[in-house]
Amino acid sequence: MSLLTIRKRIALVAVTSLTAGVLAVATAPVANAADLTATISTIPSITGAASASVTDADSRAIGYVSATNAAATMTADLITLDGGDAQTAVCLSTCSLPWKFDRTSDTAGYGVVVSGGTLSSVADSVTLTNGAGVLSINGARNTAVLAAGATNSSLRGIVTASSSAASLVISFYQGANVTDLDNATNGSLVGQLSLTIAPANTAGAYSDSKSSIFTQIPYATTETASGLLGFDNTTRINNGQRGSIYVSLKDAFSSAITTGTITATATNGSLVSILDTIPAAGMAFGPQLAFATDSNGLTGGDAYVTVTQPVAGVAGSTTVTISRNGEVLATKTLNWSGDITKIEVVAANTNTVFKSGSADADGSLGIRYKVTDAAGNAVTMTTHPTITGATGAFVGSSMSATNNVLYRNLQTAEIGFGNGTLIVPSTALQGAGSFKLRVANGSGANIDSAAYNATLANGGVNKFTASWDKASYAAGDLATLTISIMDEYGNSMEDGKALTGLVLSVASGFTSVGGLCEATTTVKAGIKKCVYAAGNTDGSYSFSVDLTTTPDNQSATVGSLKIAGASGVTNAEVLKSIVALIASINKQIQALQKLILKR
Repeated sequence: MSLLTIRKRIALVAVTSLTAGVLAVATAPVANAADLTATISTIPSITGAASASVTDADSRAIGYVSATNAAATMTADLITLDGGDAQTAVCLSTCSLPWKFDRTSDTAGYGVVVSGGTLSSVADSVTLTNGAGVLSINGARNTAVLAAGATNSSLRGIVTASSSAASLVISFYQGANVTDLDNATNGSLVGQLSLTIAPANTAGAYSDSKSSIFTQIPYATTETASGLLGFDNTTRINNGQRGSIYVSLKDAFSSAITTGTITATATNGSLVSILDTIPAAGMAFGPQLAFATDSNGLTGGDAYVTVTQPVAGVAGSTTVTISRNGEVLATKTLNWSGDITKIEVVAANTNTVFKSGSADADGSLGIRYKVTDAAGNAVTMTTHPTITGATGAFVGSSMSATNNVLYRNLQTAEIGFGNGTLIVPSTALQGAGSFKLRVANGSGANIDSAAYNATLANGGVNKFTASWDKASYAAGDLATLTISIMDEYGNSMEDGKALTGLVLSVASGFTSVGGLCEATTTVKAGIKKCVYAAGNTDGSYSFSVDLTTTPDNQSATVGSLKIAGASGVTNAEVLKSIVALIASINKQIQALQKLILKR
């Protein structure tokens, strides 16, 4: 049993014994509260009077606003309390709520206690005969008790808030010791509903913080609109799509506002309609107007405003104003892309060398593309471009139609580009060639990119080269090692090809910078540049580069590199200076000897 359940079912009563001078803690009488529930119906009355029934669905309430927590089991029409639930809610000062107290055991009595209100229409569900318990109600009509009896029954009634009360609390108790009005609380607390009495001018009044007025994901008239967003979608809307705004009006107590008239106006030639439900594919959207008004849209507390593109085929924007009963609630700006006018290959992020025989499953980041309208706005795509105008090695190639978040991404207006994979089904082709990308605009006309020149590698690595940018470096210089890999035809290997089997050794005088070159390192256009920093010690340093997996007919490339002038003066220069100094000293000694001999 969880601590929460224990806490709900055990009441500790602290009793101070003045004569003994000790604090004794006793457990209050406990009955099994799990075999009964108390329910409060929240179905609004249409007659202006509350009513209680043996059946919850037939009970009617007045002035209930909304729940403010979820301790109890909640439905749209019913609050169910059991196991000590403590539910909070809000109601108006005029509220009258029907309740029902069910029991399946006839060995315990149960009591209903009210604070801030009175009980009325209290009745048992069976005739009080044949051994049924005694039903008692006190004079203040804030306590009722049905004692234990031989017949199982349910107690029902209505609780009404007092006119001056700030809160209304109704509590339900069960236990063998709940025998009369004096012992109404002498049992387990089955549940309690605590209601805050809301001012009449607050309940039912629009609350900006509780309401939702948000632009939604755009949609085509042949599509069902997406689920509701709890924030503004700012994505640029595609040419021909409709914008939409979800409107859900609530008061300060999160209770839906279902009265009044909602209006929507649009600028720059856009038209609007107000719907009572989320737009579905193929549904009639009703009249499209620059100014729309609707009272039915608030019947369920919310509405959906659909918005057309200002000018078909042209990038543009509109500002939509949402009002209720003439009061402006929100303004939303929606932006559209125009029709497609251009597609281009983003060369910096597109392979320069592709692989022959590549399949859809290869999934390399092959082609990056950008599709824009006349104003340069990126357009959200629903399909990838196709290949057209292929020449040379790329004849017969196609673009993968698959979308994958890892390496094939449809272009969206927010990202501004898309990634696709080029499929080259033939394993016989190799060498140079070109291709174009093609998309269709809204009118069905084809838009092609400029031709993109690339190379097609065939097979595995057949040859590699390794070379340095210089033979000698000064201390601190950056030394670049270029490794190139080629197929049997001399074509550079495809972008993304790994240097499988790479064994690279450079003497300790050089330190790798910018990341090690390893067997998992990949190439771009068949090339990988590995960068090292020259150290501070002069000398000659060896290196070795080999691909041990393939090709198997090529030996490692070995050689040496020099670091010179690390100390600013070379050893040879120091030795030359020493020799020159010695020679100078010898000349001075000889001159001195001659001078002495003359004297």
